[in-house]
Amino acid sequence: MKHFSIVILLLSLCLGLQAQERITLHVKNGEKIADAIRTAWQIGQNTGYACTILIEPGTYEEELTIVVPNLTLKNASPAPSIRMKNGGVDICENAVRITWYYGHGYQYASMGEQFNYGGSRARRWNASVLVCAPGFTAEDIIFENSFNMYVSSREAADRMVDITRAEELCGQDMSAYWSEKERPKRLMPERPKTIGSTEVQNRLYRERASAISFTSEARNCTLKNCRVIGRQDAFYGDHGASVVIEGGALCGAVDYIFGGSELTVKNAELVAMVNTEKGDKCYISAARGANRATVAACRKHPKKSPVSMAALDSIPADEYVEQGMLFTGCTVRFATEDELVNPGSEPVYLGRPWRWWGETTFRKTRAKKGVLAQERWSLGLTKGHIAPWSIDKQTKQK
Repeated sequence: MKHFSIVILLLSLCLGLQAQERITLHVKNGEKIADAIRTAWQIGQNTGYACTILIEPGTYEEELTIVVPNLTLKNASPAPSIRMKNGGVDICENAVRITWYYGHGYQYASMGEQFNYGGSRARRWNASVLVCAPGFTAEDIIFENSFNMYVSSREAADRMVDITRAEELCGQDMSAYWSEKERPKRLMPERPKTIGSTEVQNRLYRERASAISFTSEARNCTLKNCRVIGRQDAFYGDHGASVVIEGGALCGAVDYIFGGSELTVKNAELVAMVNTEKGDKCYISAARGANRATVAACRKHPKKSPVSMAALDSIPADEYVEQGMLFTGCTVRFATEDELVNPGSEPVYLGRPWRWWGETTFRKTRAKKGVLAQERWSLGLTKGHIAPWSIDKQTKQK
């Protein structure tokens, strides 16, 4: 794989071939996607052409950073799948899963001197895949952070300690890296070391762990028929990022789709990954961006505004977005036994803003009776139009 770009360039020069607009690379099961991404970077630097990486079905335990513009990751199977089985531990045939295991609250030996709490390790909630370039596209791919799902083979082989004991692995005093506000509120429990253990699905172990995150440089990105798997803070988008999700499934529990990006989700399943533990809840969205049009309407009609003019004046200038989060044609449902061990049925909340001005819009979104909590929003400039499934024979809720 590391010599692939050289071969492409030599063929182009020696044979006088005109390079195509896109070059296709292949990753076989057992190879590294990261190697193909490095090759795509070299091709882009030397030729200016974009790359599509076709990935054979299988699980790829890799922490990836996408810095190549207009890169496409695509399931190479002619009949691709994004289905899970065995409580979310395994994938079905013809599925491609990209997964990593870092979560907040722990320091990992494999991180070296990169401190894992607000310090030098800036990976947007330990994202398994961090997208830092425009034009990224993924098709029929499972993006996962296994931290709150199961113990992976890579995690079992790693060494970790509670973040407050980070100096044991880093060899230096880490206390200066966090403020009093950031200081951990609790000691994290010792995690099981058995490969495949789903004990970590219990609330005791739950912490922030992102499957895929988009930085402010990640503009005009698309996920087509992909599955995102996490529990808390699974999908993140910075201010400045713009992402469209078409089909597929977004799976999580606590504020699992969050950030200030311009996000559009079309015809996707919104899967509540709550189990049977008492009090386990799901908040689908945690928006941060203030919608310019909504704020302008509030200023124009102050008597109809849900908040005061003083509150509107308090919104920082860099928090504004043109759209915020938009979900249209989506379906809200609970996880199945294929996706989660002991799936529960606690009512689901559409969202709670990360900042009070965060706005999320739901249009033509469906849910079975009893799935959505009566109190759908906690705070914020939010709006929605939720229509239950027709089999419930209910009138539309507003």
